[in-house]
Amino acid sequence: MNLRLRKPAIALLTSFVLIMLAACGSGNKAEPTASGSQPASETPSASQETAPEKVTLSIMVGGNNKFYETITKEYTKRNPHVTFDLQTVDGSQYDTLLRTRIATKNLPDIIGHNVSDMARRYNPADNFVDLSGEPWVARLVNPDILKIGGKIYNLPFAASGSALGIVYNKKIFADLNLSVPRTFEELLQVSETLKTNGITPFYLGNKDGWVAQIWGLTTFSEVVKDTDIMDKINANQLKHADVPGFEEALGQIMQLFEKGYVNEDHLSVGFDGLGAAMNSGKAAMTVLGDFIEAGEQLGDYGIFATPGVDNPDLTVGTVTGWFISKNSKNIEEAKKFLDFWSQPDIIGIQYAEDPRFSAFKDVQVSFNPLMQGEYDEYISQGKVVRQYNDLIAVDTSELFRLYQDMFGKGKTPKQVLEAWDEKVAELAKAAELPGW
Repeated sequence: MNLRLRKPAIALLTSFVLIMLAACGSGNKAEPTASGSQPASETPSASQETAPEKVTLSIMVGGNNKFYETITKEYTKRNPHVTFDLQTVDGSQYDTLLRTRIATKNLPDIIGHNVSDMARRYNPADNFVDLSGEPWVARLVNPDILKIGGKIYNLPFAASGSALGIVYNKKIFADLNLSVPRTFEELLQVSETLKTNGITPFYLGNKDGWVAQIWGLTTFSEVVKDTDIMDKINANQLKHADVPGFEEALGQIMQLFEKGYVNEDHLSVGFDGLGAAMNSGKAAMTVLGDFIEAGEQLGDYGIFATPGVDNPDLTVGTVTGWFISKNSKNIEEAKKFLDFWSQPDIIGIQYAEDPRFSAFKDVQVSFNPLMQGEYDEYISQGKVVRQYNDLIAVDTSELFRLYQDMFGKGKTPKQVLEAWDEKVAELAKAAELPGW
């Protein structure tokens, strides 16, 4: 994910419900789940005439979370004919190794990767197995966010990545009888009421470029939703500066500055200062995500979708999960393993170590009120849109700096877009992307 937002969230689990499906005895099978999905196959009985052929599934994944080993060992325990070659790769080397293995047709049976990079760089239709017809697909919370060319190529680890939008102090809103704004005009009205009551409407941390980008990131996502705009931009058939919605989106946040709705020291404040300001009660909103940190105590916060358009969906980061190589000699066994991973008692092992929004309808994970609220209102309802950074074919780091220039009044929204188009062309040509 291009967006560098994965600072540890202070998101305390309030409860965690796992549905246990394990068999009562070694010779019996567990009952189907409420959703109708079947648990993974268990050890063959002694009465079988022929033992299953020995299989070694190779898996490549970034990082070394304990649950990878725990779950693969559990699969082998229930299916002794299957063992695993678990290859954990340092994140900085992962993409380079993946490109090499795709080029040499030497992929492991299963790889862990995110949907956005897969769609942009690795041609999943040619290299990975279409999983759209697998039994666990019917249980997914947000299947559409996984689709590449209308098909699903991975079993996701979560229903979505981190949510991005406007984090707000719920107590302040309640005290002033304010409703969550669903349009930009409503956001201006809320901001004026807050300012009139001596409260800074927005406390922003634009010293950090990755924070400064979030308004554009989220509003751009709404502009391009259900269009072919990004396909044309990535193919050099359209420029950002020629899309009116992009300039309008940047013009909106500049209105917040012009109307005095933003803290004056926004260019000297970074991510680390946002939680304290929000907790102080002097500021009501910030443009950030569900990963906001607030020292010892997370305040009573909510999050709503950035209203660059009317009634927007919540912008979320990319989803990571398992892909099966088309060149694998063990595709059917790999599919069985993915179905095994999807079962409530098994994916529950992952969520116990690494809590995320559950990818499956029949597995529940509880979070702090901020994250629980966004899940209930947006994520579980499918009201999400993929972030702009996951749709553009080049790195967006330079765009962060351009936003900072705009906030410092060094560039207009139009100039930001024109400068960004020049950088996109430079990066796309260097990467030898089609059409450039």
